[in-house]
Amino acid sequence: MTTTTRKAQDMNVLVIDDEEKICELIKIFLESAFEFHSVISAPNAAQAMQKFANQDFDLLIIDHVMPGKAGIEFIEQLRNSVKFNKLKIILISGYLQQEDVLQAIQFGVKHIVVKPFTRQQLVNQVADILKLSQEEEIG
Repeated sequence: MTTTTRKAQDMNVLVIDDEEKICELIKIFLESAFEFHSVISAPNAAQAMQKFANQDFDLLIIDHVMPGKAGIEFIEQLRNSVKFNKLKIILISGYLQQEDVLQAIQFGVKHIVVKPFTRQQLVNQVADILKLSQEEEIG
């Protein structure tokens, strides 16, 4: 079986952030740069698990500070699951301390975006983690 490079239009992205405006902004940033199959959002970890039950995702963009379960706790839960232990993840937060960053790295998160972030910062991280070429970008 040969490995084929997947294109953005075949990929699904899940954004988890309790701030609806941040979810909307991320969706706008991503849709202006890439033609993803879908960009779905969830306000918390519980609703995100429902989304995971109904759809496969290629990328998770998750906020760290959320009510209920923190982003890093949710990432740890995913990493302990065979189904999600290879999921590509970008952690976003305006409130990360050094121990949070170290814990995220321990769970295989190599891409962290600090709020407030620009469209270009997010697009660059997404392109890097998904290995999307620049010619797939719209603008």
